[in-house]
Amino acid sequence: MSKRTKTVVIGALCAALLAGTVIAAGLGEGDSLISLSYLEQFFISKAVEDGYEKVTPALDEVYQESVQALDRLAEEYLAAVGAGDSGGHSDRYQRNVYAVYDELTLESGSGILVEAGTLRLTHEGTVVDVTTGQTVQSNTVLIPGHRYLVAEDTTALLLVESDAARVAVEGDYLVARSGQEATPFTDITIDQWYRDAVNRAYAMGLFAGTGDGSVFAPEVKLDRAMMMTVLFHLAGDPDEERFSATVTFPDVAEGEWYESYVRWAGQQGIGAGYGDGAFRPLNTMTRREVVQFLYNFGKSYLKAELTERTDLSDYDGIEILRTEGWGEDAMSWAVATQIISELRPNDYPGRGEVAAIVAAFAEKYL
Repeated sequence: MSKRTKTVVIGALCAALLAGTVIAAGLGEGDSLISLSYLEQFFISKAVEDGYEKVTPALDEVYQESVQALDRLAEEYLAAVGAGDSGGHSDRYQRNVYAVYDELTLESGSGILVEAGTLRLTHEGTVVDVTTGQTVQSNTVLIPGHRYLVAEDTTALLLVESDAARVAVEGDYLVARSGQEATPFTDITIDQWYRDAVNRAYAMGLFAGTGDGSVFAPEVKLDRAMMMTVLFHLAGDPDEERFSATVTFPDVAEGEWYESYVRWAGQQGIGAGYGDGAFRPLNTMTRREVVQFLYNFGKSYLKAELTERTDLSDYDGIEILRTEGWGEDAMSWAVATQIISELRPNDYPGRGEVAAIVAAFAEKYL
């Protein structure tokens, strides 16, 4: 609490107590409830102290609420006038979410905590990684979970290189917003070859994030059940078809989250089972399976001709296709249409790679 506020509180309490003293003094002789010396020496000082302790938390709370309200009004104003730059000062770490290519400028004495995302630091002077106690070189990607402090006579520039970043800043700062649209994913960065495809797949509603939605997990492998949900979204989410599907598989239990999607894919001739009739929904997908399912989707669901073919004789991996006896036709089509450029039929692609394959298909046929 400020010195001025404290003085006002004490003055108000004293005024109230002195008023009480006047009332006591106005009583007839011998009628006083307590002595004047007791009021002066003990009661007034003790009451003021107690009152100050009780009032301080409430006033501090009001003060903090007022500061936050003013900060919100400032942010709303900047958004309303279309300002590209904003900034301010925070006495404690305040979290915010920034988008790709946003720039943060921090002045001497400011601190930053990177919660998630990729930020590249450039500076002239000294920046300290408080977590490790070491100085940080310019042109360094900051480590999530670490705190950093901008030293004296230093200005630090932070560039967001992931689609989104969660950052807490303390001290003086300036933000230059890029205005670029991107996914909410903190683990998709500008140097990943599949970034544009993930952005397109996300915009089309084909893929969502994991956990709280801020993580895409591009290296996580897809299973067959997940692929059926992607194809269902690719079809435009035809719920009537999904709930009316009658095809069943012995290893797809009723009530499982993926049951209706697998039944739909089977009903539409997209996702067939193995030779024993099982679907094996939790099996990890290979590149060959991803391409085969897309090929089935194009022919059976979209009723497309899909006649394009490329001779795969000189491609690495063709011997696997010919030895195992399936997938060559679909992969020949996918290479011819530039949906894929290499075979690797038995590799297990991550979500980022699958998003690239599916997005290429969607742009060509939908």
